[in-house]
Amino acid sequence: MKRYAAIGRMFALLLAASGLNACVGTPPPPQGTSQALLATVTKSDVRDYWTNDFGRAKRTGGYSVIVPVESAQTLLESIRGKVPSGYVAFVGTTHNLDDPRIRGAELVVAPGQDQFDIVRLAATDAVNHDMTTDQIIEELKRWDAQFGIDIRQAETDTIQLKLKTIPADLPEFSQRLYAFCPDIVDQGVGDIESLQAAVKQEGVIVLWWD
Repeated sequence: MKRYAAIGRMFALLLAASGLNACVGTPPPPQGTSQALLATVTKSDVRDYWTNDFGRAKRTGGYSVIVPVESAQTLLESIRGKVPSGYVAFVGTTHNLDDPRIRGAELVVAPGQDQFDIVRLAATDAVNHDMTTDQIIEELKRWDAQFGIDIRQAETDTIQLKLKTIPADLPEFSQRLYAFCPDIVDQGVGDIESLQAAVKQEGVIVLWWD
């Protein structure tokens, strides 16, 4: 079922890194570009697009590679400090419904000025909860102002971020988080207390709207 697949994807994104599949025979892109950065770090074929809508919509102007889901976060760490000015890097689509042969996560480098552009580039929304991309970003900006956040992954219905500071009033924040994203409890950890414990322990929040 979709909700279990989503939960599995999200927990997989938090795992430690492992090896990558190398590709050979592809001419190297010009050095100093986003394309070159992705090719050098991942040793994978670089695509001149990334996707939205579970892989069904291609977006041009940036680049992406397909990497193992369990390696995506570590690879993201390895490129973030090297991304050219005016670009952002993030983990994108992890569940491609357009082409079942594509298994893995997109590692994306695309034009953007700040981490909130990641959500725009991913076109994340919560249509089943009557929230637009911009409304989601408004709430994330409030969290950033209060606690500091690091948005690391975004796709059609999912955002993963890390809190830079654990909220002092964790029960209040957990209730606020549940109101913003009910599925994190109702289809995830099961109750507010478990959500509060998870936030306190990891500082990592995975939002999704089924």
